Amino acid sequence: MSYINIKEKLTIVVPCYNEENYIRKTIESIYKQIYIEGTRVIIVDNYSTDRTGQIIHNLTRMYADKLNIETINGGPVAVSRNLGSDLVSTEYVLFMDADVSLFTITTISETLNNMINFELDLLTCRIKSTSSDIKSKMIFWLFNVINSFISITTPFAVGTYFLTRVDVFRKLGKFDETYKHSEDYGLSRKYDPSNFMISKNYVGQDNRRFKKFGYLNMIKLVIKSFKNRNNPRFFKEDVGYW
Repeated sequence: MSYINIKEKLTIVVPCYNEENYIRKTIESIYKQIYIEGTRVIIVDNYSTDRTGQIIHNLTRMYADKLNIETINGGPVAVSRNLGSDLVSTEYVLFMDADVSLFTITTISETLNNMINFELDLLTCRIKSTSSDIKSKMIFWLFNVINSFISITTPFAVGTYFLTRVDVFRKLGKFDETYKHSEDYGLSRKYDPSNFMISKNYVGQDNRRFKKFGYLNMIKLVIKSFKNRNNPRFFKEDVGYW
């Protein structure tokens, strides 16, 4: 694999709210990536009321040798992502949730290489559960299978790992801030499927959203989102996901 100067090509945007139990692991995962030196990481905090802000402050100093971390105030997840994107001056932007684990130290460099070498506009990764709960492991497996099929005609890059060309992202109108859920699907479906890839790389998330929203409800939401892909009103309904 050829060397890519990541900091000149990519900016990472991480929206967060009350992520004291997760944000450290996410930033550590970024810090451990190869060729990451000097890369800008914009953390958009929706006025967290727990220890998230203090943890970010500590990590900003601790990891200053490799990461250029800055924090701005945000809002709901779509708003935060868009606010972070407004500050991006690189060709590519990677949106990551604040509870993501990168399993290998080459995840970012490999996916960015794919973006460049295959002239892609959008890329996402497969997802694995980081919890021991067998149900969440099965749900993620099922989602990966379903997404591989629907993305042939309707790209779906999850907000967990949403890597895109900045010019295309802005041209398509960024994330719809009126959406109450599935704003990542609402935007990614606008991309040309021939310029989209689901990487062989895996990233990790735990099962907290399944516990809150329900396993069956999560499956139903994915199916309903696909069925209603041309119905914006569906995505503006509060289904209790957040």
